[in-house]
Amino acid sequence: MAEDKILCDNSVITRDTPEYKELIATMRNTVQVADKLVKEVRPCLLNERYFTTEQVMDLFHISRRALQNYRDKGIIPFFSIGGSIVYPESKIKEMLEQNYYKPAIPKP
Repeated sequence: MAEDKILCDNSVITRDTPEYKELIATMRNTVQVADKLVKEVRPCLLNERYFTTEQVMDLFHISRRALQNYRDKGIIPFFSIGGSIVYPESKIKEMLEQNYYKPAIPKP
């Protein structure tokens, strides 16, 4: 099969050569990195990044119902846009900083 071989400096690269296997491994790794970035990188809107409900649940290790309670009580800031709820990253950070409890370390 002609498509299985590529001529390069008088040598033939086939599916069995190390160069081909290295290329395929690099391509697979690139796809994995791209998939990870697509999952983890949140898009920006007006220089603000937003969390989805699932991301906030994962971040705080809470259930959907607990997150709903936090929204109902005004504990956690959010926007509802067309039926989708998003949480501004900067407001989440502010809320965490305002509620941060630093325990007193006893002096020896």
